[in-house]
Amino acid sequence: AAKHLQTARIDYLNKIWSKDRELKQYGFDINDTSLQAVLNTFTQRTNNAPSQTELLLTEAQLTKQLYKFAANNTNITDFSRQHQSTDKANDFLNHGNYLAYGLAASTLWVLGIPHGFAVMHGKTRRGALGFDIADLIKDALVLPWAFICAKENASEQEFRKQLLQV
Repeated sequence: AAKHLQTARIDYLNKIWSKDRELKQYGFDINDTSLQAVLNTFTQRTNNAPSQTELLLTEAQLTKQLYKFAANNTNITDFSRQHQSTDKANDFLNHGNYLAYGLAASTLWVLGIPHGFAVMHGKTRRGALGFDIADLIKDALVLPWAFICAKENASEQEFRKQLLQV
C-alpha cells in the first residue's frame, strides 16, 4: 500500500507539472532531464524497497532533491529546509503543508476512514494516513508554489489564495 501511495504521488506530480503552463514558466517542467533522473531513481528505489524504513528514506531523499530543483528554478540561493525558519520559502512550505494535512484529514473523515490508519508514516507520526494522503499533493502543488511565491515576494494571504486556487 505504501509503495502504491508513493507511485500515485509521482503520477500526480507528472500530471500537474506536464499540463500547468504557469509552473512551466517558472521551470517546473516534467520533461527536464535532471528532474526525470531524480523521478526515475525514486521510482526504481520505491519499487525495490524492502522495508518501510527504506521507503521513508527514499521519500526524504526525493523531497530534498525536489527542494533543490525548486530553489534552482526560482533562484533562491542557499535554501535549507527549516521548519522553524522565517524565510518566505520555508514559511510558505509550512503553511501549504498544513493546508494539505487539513484537506487530507477532512477527506478521510468524510469518507469514514480513520486518519491514524498506519500505511507509511504509522511508526513515526500521529495521524499517519493523513500525512500519507497529504503527500499526494504536497510535491505537485505546495512545493512549487511555495518557491514561486517566495521568489515573487508574495504575502502569506497571496500564497494561500494561489494554493487554494490550484
